[in-house]
Amino acid sequence: MRRLRRWLWFGYLCLGCPSLAAQVSPPIAEPRPVREKGQAALKRGNVDEAIAIYKQTLAADPQDACTHLSLAAALLEKGDARAACPHLAVYVRTYPDRLPIRIHYAELLYRLHRPKEAKKEFEHVVADAQNEETPVVNQLIQCHTRLMEIAEAEGDDYGEHLHRGIGVYYLACERAALSDVQGKLSAEGLLCQAAGELAQARLERPDEARPCWYLYEVWTRLDQQYPALRNLRIAAAAAPFCKLTPAEHRGLYMASLKLTGETDARH
Repeated sequence: MRRLRRWLWFGYLCLGCPSLAAQVSPPIAEPRPVREKGQAALKRGNVDEAIAIYKQTLAADPQDACTHLSLAAALLEKGDARAACPHLAVYVRTYPDRLPIRIHYAELLYRLHRPKEAKKEFEHVVADAQNEETPVVNQLIQCHTRLMEIAEAEGDDYGEHLHRGIGVYYLACERAALSDVQGKLSAEGLLCQAAGELAQARLERPDEARPCWYLYEVWTRLDQQYPALRNLRIAAAAAPFCKLTPAEHRGLYMASLKLTGETDARH
């Protein structure tokens, strides 16, 4: 299990892990003179001066989300994660489409030992990331890795196997584009690992649709038609009673529709 966790993080790091400072620095708004003074102070290494400037700005305009973001960055630079957290929360609620910042917020909650809130944030990021026109796979791998670790800490065997399996599945999708990767980190090897984890999740909760949906995806990529279709049918039957993300619901519906069309064509 620890080996699989290392693989997940290895894949995430290989795909690119932007630093918090890089994500926080450029706010979405026209820069204000006072905020520019704060940025200049940070560049000079005067963190306390920058914090004082940002607090002064927020005293005049408490709703300025970009200044909340800048203040969060300065507080994190100082090492005060607890004070930074509510300011980062204001920003992500104002700009929920900035998924990298939302992931940093979820990571901050995780580091502050607030697993229930972190879990909720990571789950929301997963759902929104899947709805992107081109989902960023490293974001999904990072979120599922954290969700796996939270489940493991809570003694949730189902969640641990589910999120490990989904994370390894996404890593396999990326590995598939690298033809020179062999052995256990090859796409096929990772897909087999994902199938084992997802099958274990299904054993833990046989009525859940989510493991079966991803087993369908895994077996389809492995060109194993019979287990793929069997899991698709099970997922479709369970879906009305289970929690799936909008993208998972949509993918399941389209796959089922395609299967129905192919069956009708044969008859």
